[in-house]
Amino acid sequence: MRRDSLFERLEPDAPRYQPACASEQASQRIEAIKRHLEQLLNAREGCSQSSPELGLRDFNGASQGSNELVIAISADIRRSIEAFEPRINVIAVRFQPDPDEPQRLSFHLDCQVQLDHRDQQVQIDVALHGRDGYTRVT
Repeated sequence: MRRDSLFERLEPDAPRYQPACASEQASQRIEAIKRHLEQLLNAREGCSQSSPELGLRDFNGASQGSNELVIAISADIRRSIEAFEPRINVIAVRFQPDPDEPQRLSFHLDCQVQLDHRDQQVQIDVALHGRDGYTRVT
């Protein structure tokens, strides 16, 4: 009895799909979450007609480096993730100043992600770049 899928039978010379091990699956899941967070945090609130609250607010008018700005951005990051990324639970958002790049606002997220049917601690870094306006998630 053949156990090949339809597509494997149609292309017998194609490489066979091998399910990833648990650590690869966890890594792939975290990378997928990070890609989604990068898209989410680069969206601007009000730009989506179907979800006007999607994305971060525009902070261009705020004074750079003020404590109120850091608090507002931290709260906005948490709000956006809680509303639009159900795979993670944000425990803390911490500001990480970088004296070498004062135009970049960096935040460290302590999160819980369900991996292999257990909640796992995951740390994600978010950097809002003042020069190009792009938010990077690593």
